[in-house]
Amino acid sequence: MTDIPEKRRRMAASAYKDLFGDFRNSESTSQTPATLSGERLADLLKENFSKIDTNGDGVSLREIKHAEAMPFNFSAEALLMFKVLEKYFETICNLADDEPGPDSVISTVDVEVLAQFLKYSHLTIEQLKEWRKLCDS
Repeated sequence: MTDIPEKRRRMAASAYKDLFGDFRNSESTSQTPATLSGERLADLLKENFSKIDTNGDGVSLREIKHAEAMPFNFSAEALLMFKVLEKYFETICNLADDEPGPDSVISTVDVEVLAQFLKYSHLTIEQLKEWRKLCDS
């Protein structure tokens, strides 16, 4: 086994740091939030909607998973938001009847309705899920 020359090792380390912005060691990612308020969830979804919705037809589960696969493009709070979106996807995408047929994406109308419920009704996402179940019964 040959040793890598010191100059080449430093260049590789520098390139790695440039490419990934020292992501793993940055202060902003070392403290991952454990919870999100409903209001913050709605704000984060509005702020990141266009980044997640890559094809402009609403946010699908596939697009959420794609965004999660690129953690360096999002804040720690946004990454937590993706987990919440996955868990409550069916509830959120069915908040507004704005699509013909079964809802399969979170639309901008769904986001606005979600924000209204979470911000002004002071419901939690869990309460909203239970409310939706009652409406579907």
